[in-house]
Amino acid sequence: MASGDEKEWQQIEEEITCSICGDLFTDPKTIPCLHTFCKRCIERSIESNKKMANVVCCPLCRAPLPKDEFPTNFTINRLVEIYGKRQKSGEASVETKCGNCEENAAITWCVECEDPLCHDCTEAHKKVKLSKHHKIVPINEFLRNPKQALSAPEKAEFCKAHTKQPLDLYCKTCSSLICRDCTMKDHPRGHRDHDYDFVGEVVDEEGEKMKCVVAPLKQLLEQVRNGVKKVEDCEKQVDIESKANIEKIRATYGEVYKLLKQQQEETVERVNTIKASFKKRLALQKEEGRSIEGHLMSCDDFCTKNMTVNRPRQLLTYNKWVESRVDELTKQVEHTSLDPECKPSDMIIHYRKPVDFVSDSVCDVSCLPHLPDCTVIVPLVFSNPVKVTVTMKDIFGFPVVNQSKYLEIQCNKEREFLQHTRIEEESRGQYHIWYNSKRKEDHSLSVHWRGLALNHEEVKVSVNVQNYDTIKEEVRNIKEADNKSLKDPYVLAKGPNGELIVRNNSANQVVVFDRHFQYSHVVGREGDENGQFQNITGIAVDKKGYLYVADYDLNCIQKFKLSGEFMSQFGSKGTANGLFKSPCGLVMSQSELLFVCDNGNHRIQVFQKEQFSYCFGQRGSKPGDLDDPKDLTLGNNEEQLFITDHQNNRVQVFTIKGRLLKIFGVGYTDVPFKLQHPTGIHYTPDGHLLISSSGNNCVLVFKEDGKFISAIEGIYQDKKRFVYPCGVVMMDDGRIVIAAGSNGDKLVVF
Repeated sequence: MASGDEKEWQQIEEEITCSICGDLFTDPKTIPCLHTFCKRCIERSIESNKKMANVVCCPLCRAPLPKDEFPTNFTINRLVEIYGKRQKSGEASVETKCGNCEENAAITWCVECEDPLCHDCTEAHKKVKLSKHHKIVPINEFLRNPKQALSAPEKAEFCKAHTKQPLDLYCKTCSSLICRDCTMKDHPRGHRDHDYDFVGEVVDEEGEKMKCVVAPLKQLLEQVRNGVKKVEDCEKQVDIESKANIEKIRATYGEVYKLLKQQQEETVERVNTIKASFKKRLALQKEEGRSIEGHLMSCDDFCTKNMTVNRPRQLLTYNKWVESRVDELTKQVEHTSLDPECKPSDMIIHYRKPVDFVSDSVCDVSCLPHLPDCTVIVPLVFSNPVKVTVTMKDIFGFPVVNQSKYLEIQCNKEREFLQHTRIEEESRGQYHIWYNSKRKEDHSLSVHWRGLALNHEEVKVSVNVQNYDTIKEEVRNIKEADNKSLKDPYVLAKGPNGELIVRNNSANQVVVFDRHFQYSHVVGREGDENGQFQNITGIAVDKKGYLYVADYDLNCIQKFKLSGEFMSQFGSKGTANGLFKSPCGLVMSQSELLFVCDNGNHRIQVFQKEQFSYCFGQRGSKPGDLDDPKDLTLGNNEEQLFITDHQNNRVQVFTIKGRLLKIFGVGYTDVPFKLQHPTGIHYTPDGHLLISSSGNNCVLVFKEDGKFISAIEGIYQDKKRFVYPCGVVMMDDGRIVIAAGSNGDKLVVF
């Protein structure tokens, strides 16, 4: 078994081994994320990355690298030198030669000169003025104890510009080591007011600052470790619960195996699907947590070593990078959720033992005198009309069909609180119930079947009313999709389950993100065939989840499944009804009417089931005329159609049949922001309009009657957040996403 000192030497060997080439470091260089590599290794990595991608990243943590020259890691350099001498001394065994006379056997080791000495040279070393105060230890003690080798004072480093001058000064203004000659040319006391002093005078002050900067690291590390542990515990519990649940299901369904064999396998498969879904999400969370944990440990380890070793120049060289790295990691931890999104209890599938309900005589399952099991889902954010999804199953888990006429929704408010309820069976056993609420306030629902309440507890519907005056700071921006840059996002849409759907012009594809803004998949590719795009300018989704995409250059609209499968295509270039000239914005109603901004023909065309129905509008500036219509949206009651009249700097409101109701945005003098070239428009669930005013780089908030409420400014507190806003959409949780293709090609989330 290796001794404690041998283990320390082994640890040193691991620390001085380059993770790229696997050999001892040669001219080690430290990059801004505080990882260290051989100079030749990091240069080769940079060259290979440049050939594959525009962004050069760290080989370990993928942090982007600047084009700056990287400083030498003197601590690692020193360790390599000491380790090499120790190895060389070890190879010579007991008869280690004196490093001075190279004749006699060495009996001592000078810690500061890092040389073995014989008896005579040791005595002479003690008498020479320059070396008489050096620390000398027995050679065997050095070979056993690496701490002796690291206890020597730091050697002076010399300026690269003035090679004969030591780096004895530190410029606080530039956060860099300098020599005396540097103070004459590059760091004079004058208009830039350089503040510099001797290294020995500032090292304590700067060291205390660095301690304050790195103080949060241990707390962040503990926070991430606790989060990862919670994810792992949840992952284990999911395995336990799923196994126990499957055993219960198998035991229960075994009683009536012949009758329920098919349902048994379906139920087990459902558990396994839920398990796979949960474990996939948990694995992603754990992987993200582990990654952050590794970065925190790496940063903390780097800082601890540089603060505990007597290396003032080393400490001062990295203080700016350390502060930047800690701030970066702090933000990364703040924006990373390590609370599991699922609970082990979610694995439980509620069921009844079939034997409790099966009589001796054969009976029709659909006619059993028991209430069906019912699952009720309400939207995350209140909208008008409100869509409630009801799933009904019998006692054996089979869908209960053809029950629309027996279903109704009741509210805890007065009877007339709900209006215009309609019910449709979307698929076998799944029903959609729409209702309008007369007032925007919290209420509770109960679903009834044949006059009896299906759900045991009332379902709460919370009305989320956004305070638009408080929308000042962005909470996130999205620049990549599956590690590919977003280019000119321009148009946005929201999927049936809260997905964010975006145009990515760099690849002429539609990119789909989930409701947490995590990349999911792409639809289509560049080309001029079916399922391919040239210039995407409009996206809409119908209630069944089908995706409609307008192509400005191909003058057509294509239909896809949200998964990406091409379905159909209609339209071509022309001025006749049903033909297009540069189609733009799209919106789909609940009654499956597709409204299209026929931009080049300055009109709105309406289609039903891909067949032309009617159109309205013509080029001009009079009320009801259109000039370059860009986008459109329907009100929650689907009785009003709001259209951005781009060149006329206004929004016009029509009935869905094309009768003009009102105009706003023109002639306003009492508001700080006017509509200038409005582009994207979105009607929010709480009855407000979000309008991208591209001419003055802001998104304006209006009430549906045209009253100005507030503005989300592209430049706020001297910070440029977005330029030329185009698409805008409000997600189910109330967050507002703005597409800003002319400013970093990104999506900004408020």
